[in-house]
Amino acid sequence: MKFIASRLSSGNKIFPAEIYLEPTGVTIKIPGLFSGETKHFDYEHIASVEIDTPLVGFSSITIFAGGTMMAANGFTKAEVKQIKEGIEKGKLEVKNSQRESSPTQTQPSSSLADELKKLKELVDAGVITSEEFDQQKRKMLGQ
Repeated sequence: MKFIASRLSSGNKIFPAEIYLEPTGVTIKIPGLFSGETKHFDYEHIASVEIDTPLVGFSSITIFAGGTMMAANGFTKAEVKQIKEGIEKGKLEVKNSQRESSPTQTQPSSSLADELKKLKELVDAGVITSEEFDQQKRKMLGQ
């Protein structure tokens, strides 16, 4: 999604600031006459987003990530709110995808508990001795 600052705001008369919400992060482009500044922030590295919406005039947005920050002004109040919501949604999606791709710790401990329970039942049934149970338990716990 692309947002372009108003040309009526200060600093944006000739070359307005642009913000791009992308699937992997946010790109802010502050063009200039001879040079400009462009920064891309991955959602997972964004620490915070601040918006300033004065009663009169254009709003600004500041993104903080990895010890750097970048600000852009000249947007409407609705635009900066939409940008901030988009960034927070992107951060949440990245967090959820990382959670799904990484193995959870509850599954191994649950299966370990089930295995120990089965071994205990074997001891109670007299199939294995308590020494064999202790030996298997130590192996399973990595001791």
